[in-house]
Amino acid sequence: MDTDLAGLLLQGQDHIAESTRAHADRWGLGSADRWSLDQREGRVVWTFADRVVSAPAQILGSWSSKAGSFVWAWDNATILEEVSRTAEQVRAFGAEHEVLALTTSPLAVDEEQVRDLIALAFAIGGCTGLYHPYDGRLATYVVFGEVTIEQADGTVEQFDVLLP
Repeated sequence: MDTDLAGLLLQGQDHIAESTRAHADRWGLGSADRWSLDQREGRVVWTFADRVVSAPAQILGSWSSKAGSFVWAWDNATILEEVSRTAEQVRAFGAEHEVLALTTSPLAVDEEQVRDLIALAFAIGGCTGLYHPYDGRLATYVVFGEVTIEQADGTVEQFDVLLP
């Protein structure tokens, strides 16, 4: 893996944009009627009128716009270990390469800085999907893998984004 932070940041930004576009085009990422995350199963589920889409998931962290604070998943007692493994991988990378922002939590950051942290984490974690619901106060950053698309007629398909 490339250890150049600027290169990883650009790679993460590009991969997030590419994968978000691919997931939105293929199955409607960002337009579900509702979504849920089962931490014990490590699975995110999006429900639509005519299909259910699910994928294995990990939580990177959450950002409070009101507090201007980002908390990594490994530092949040409400997040189970099963869904914080990618965040732990990012933390280990940060420790190995002395990147304080990847090993410190909480962090006083603005939205742009959070996006940079998530882009770094996306690249470091080798992620292929990002979902970050935001309710106007809190954004949770969920990364996910290959999706299963279950149509109302019972048809089941798999979809994943292959990134360079």
